[in-house]
Amino acid sequence: MCIEIPQAKEAPGEYQATVDLGEIHLAAVTTNTGQAMIVTGRGIRSLKRQRQQQIGKVAKKQSRCTKSSRRWKKRQRAKNKQCRRAERRIRDLRHKATRKVIDFCVQHQVGTLFIGNPHGVRNKKSGGYHNQRMALWEYGKDRDYLTHKAKAAHIMSFTGSERGTSSQCPVCGHKHKPKGRNWACRACQFSGHRDLVGSINMHRLAYGTQVRFPRSFTYLRPGKSRSRSSRADTPQRCLSKTQAQPRLAEMVSSEIGHPSERASKPVCVYATGVSPT
Repeated sequence: MCIEIPQAKEAPGEYQATVDLGEIHLAAVTTNTGQAMIVTGRGIRSLKRQRQQQIGKVAKKQSRCTKSSRRWKKRQRAKNKQCRRAERRIRDLRHKATRKVIDFCVQHQVGTLFIGNPHGVRNKKSGGYHNQRMALWEYGKDRDYLTHKAKAAHIMSFTGSERGTSSQCPVCGHKHKPKGRNWACRACQFSGHRDLVGSINMHRLAYGTQVRFPRSFTYLRPGKSRSRSSRADTPQRCLSKTQAQPRLAEMVSSEIGHPSERASKPVCVYATGVSPT
């Protein structure tokens, strides 16, 4: 179903903003007015990991089958079904995440948006685990979605290299490669969020001005949080409270046991002088 969305005829404002794309946090946005927002990407990463695990289980069973046999084709259809379902869920979260970024820019009257290109991170070889994460990171789609939505909002967007933005202190300029999500400077004792540091330093590359680090930021999820249950295959409606069932002990006569004692098995009580049929 296609729905026509009206495009804006003029820019929301004249302020400037930068977006730092990432894998754990999909986008970190900062403006030159001191506003900041982070949209998490952990949900997308977990869906990709779940897809890889499910495909691996099916592929292990498929390896025991003869190629092009009926059982082999059945396993192949199961793999395709899992891939299509995961792609739809990932695409939905990606659209919702990029929509939150553009809505944030419209709310704070941003007219120019710079989107960093983290292509240099993928070229770095740091082992099989890191290479697998980088191969599954689809930052090109995030950049395309942001560009398309920014155009509809009449926000001018452009992209460029972000090399060195995440390893430089935004206060004193000291270079340091941090570990973890918190950026701590060894020279001036500055401390802040690592992704926001990269987004703040992009202002110098894109607009030629240095922006102060924001005092606070908003942390958002792309979609609604999924409710958890004790079992993954148990729907939430099955966990709701049901109507109280009569206890077996209450069906037993007082001559056999006290009503407060529960019987482990149904007990049949017959009247005196009547034999069972």
